[in-house]
Amino acid sequence: MKAILAVLAIVVLAVVIYLGVSYRRVQQAAYGPAKEIVSESITKSGDTWHVSFVTKFDAPLDKVFEAYSHPERLKEYAPDNVLKSEVLEDQGNTKTIDVVGKLDILPPGFKVQNIRIRYTMYPAEHRITTETIDFKLADMKSELKFTAAPDNKGTILDFSETSKDKAPMLVESLQKGALREQYLTTVRAVNKALGLTPAHETREAG
Repeated sequence: MKAILAVLAIVVLAVVIYLGVSYRRVQQAAYGPAKEIVSESITKSGDTWHVSFVTKFDAPLDKVFEAYSHPERLKEYAPDNVLKSEVLEDQGNTKTIDVVGKLDILPPGFKVQNIRIRYTMYPAEHRITTETIDFKLADMKSELKFTAAPDNKGTILDFSETSKDKAPMLVESLQKGALREQYLTTVRAVNKALGLTPAHETREAG
C-alpha cells in the first residue's frame, strides 16, 4: 500500500508540474514581452479574431520586403517551427505555399498543422496580402504594410489579420497564444534571413 501511495504521489506531482509549465507557456506566448513587437492588439468578436502587430526591423525597406516575399524559405530560417514550406504555384506576383508548422504552445494532436496559403505581393506599394485556401481550423486573411522608419535606418511593419474559426476550437488563451507565436516565428525567421539575429538566439526564442 505504501508503495502504491508513493507512486500515486509521484504521478500527481508530475501532473502538477506539467500543468504549471503548460500554464506559464500559455501565458508567456499570449501575453509575455517580446522585443520584436512594438505594439499589438488581439481581440475576438464572435467567431473571428482581429489581430494587429507593429514591428521595427533594423534593415532597409527593400531588403525587408524582399525577405517577406519568399515565404518558401521559412523552413530554412525557422526549422524548429516550420517543418515544410514548399511552393505549389508561382504566377506573377502570387505564390501558393504549402506549410507544415509546429506551435509548441498547442496540446498534443494540435501542435503540427498543415496550411496552404496564397501570398500576393505588391512591390510598388510595399504591401503583401495572404489568405488560407486550405486550413481545417480557420479562414485567415492578413495584410502586411512596410514603410521606412522615420530615422530612415529601418523599416516599420504594420500587420493586420482576421482569423475566423471553422470548427470548435481550443480555449481562447491558447488561440491567442498561437496567433501571437505564429507571427513571432515569421518575424524571427526574417530577422535571421536579414542577418540581424544570431542562429543560437533564434533557436532559443522559438
